[in-house]
Amino acid sequence: MFINSVVSFKGAWDVVVKSDGGELEEAMEALAEMVTHMEGNEQRSSYREFWDEALNKRGWKSIGKEFYEIGGRKVNLTHMGASKNGFCVSLPMGIVDTLSRWIFQQSTLAVKLGLIEIPVMLVPMRKFFRSSGSHLVRRESFEAHLSQLEVLSPLSHQHPFLILGYSSEASVKGPTVTEILPDTNVKQPNYVVDRSIEFPSEYHQAGLGILSFFGAYLREQYPEENASVKIEQQGLTVRMIIETESGRSEVVEKALHEYELIVTGAERPEKFTKSDKLILELRAELRIAKLRVESQQDIIGVQNAMYDRFLGVVGVGLSAKNTVMIDFKPDISIVNTVEINLDIAAVLGGLNELLEGIPSTSPAHLTFKELEGALSSVEKCKDPDAVRASPAMSKFRRVIESALEKGTEINTALDKLDAGWEIFKDVAGKYNRIAEWCGLPQVPSVFVK
Repeated sequence: MFINSVVSFKGAWDVVVKSDGGELEEAMEALAEMVTHMEGNEQRSSYREFWDEALNKRGWKSIGKEFYEIGGRKVNLTHMGASKNGFCVSLPMGIVDTLSRWIFQQSTLAVKLGLIEIPVMLVPMRKFFRSSGSHLVRRESFEAHLSQLEVLSPLSHQHPFLILGYSSEASVKGPTVTEILPDTNVKQPNYVVDRSIEFPSEYHQAGLGILSFFGAYLREQYPEENASVKIEQQGLTVRMIIETESGRSEVVEKALHEYELIVTGAERPEKFTKSDKLILELRAELRIAKLRVESQQDIIGVQNAMYDRFLGVVGVGLSAKNTVMIDFKPDISIVNTVEINLDIAAVLGGLNELLEGIPSTSPAHLTFKELEGALSSVEKCKDPDAVRASPAMSKFRRVIESALEKGTEINTALDKLDAGWEIFKDVAGKYNRIAEWCGLPQVPSVFVK
């Protein structure tokens, strides 16, 4: 099997190219084995098992068979396949329209859980599935996915992904790479890792020093991570707030876990860093903390085990996860702008109603989901020129035009949905109000409510 074409988002293909490519090579080998196995074999249930086994024997881990939870809710990652070194490779396996669920649900949850970094989907090129005798690879093509994503581009999505089109013939010039543009108007959220520890009075100064030094550890150990560390005090409570601009909270969590192990004495600093400077500074900071704790012994009259109890308090505090996502949105004070903001909010409400009624496997669901993300980026914007220039409005108009065209996926989905056209006409009416405000073409009033 050969990769003929690539859809890349947020530089995912460059990441693969810069790595040794061993994971991708193994995945293609496993795919070739599975395609050979499929010839003359019509037992549908064996395909998934064969694919999993082909990757497992190469050291990949099947994450779709495990159980996960987010906020006490079970998470289903059945179609995510297997992962290795941050990559996860999935196959559609004949399921119609996996694109929406794979991008916006399954892969997003897997990244959020820290299970993977880059999700990869293998999809047959149209020329391959036309010549294939198996019905399992004849449902979706790479070209269909590419066409759908190009219509939605620029994409308001947070995580990188790859879609690889394969066939049995190699391309003479190598893979054709299409980089899907991100929507630059969608502000990426800052991720905040928050640790709050209430120290008894005898531990307060030592604890403050230990937590304050984490910023130095993070900068030295992970210099590429643009993060700020802030220490707040309120009474005996010391709060450490780490905000990362990249959104890679897993890096901060990893650094915190390392720091916890070092501080509590469970691991030596040498296990995590080769920097002699950082090792010496860590040991000096721990000696200072011990001195501060011991200096309280004469004052408070406690036993020699006081320092060990202090380390226990620090360890529990550092390991208590409480990850918060903060999204800063400006206040709006101009009356005209408030009305338009309310219109955009109403559109988002209408889109949410449509999304609830349209199956997540439908291409129309993906289109409305993407429009929802794009419009969210301008919901609070008070500059008509900025709204007019944003990809959100041109995308909004394309969706309306597609809905009015008989036989399109959106048109068909609205026909099947109870009150679908009533909701959509209201959404289209709001488009005209927003378009008038920012000087864009409107849609005919006969189609709006």
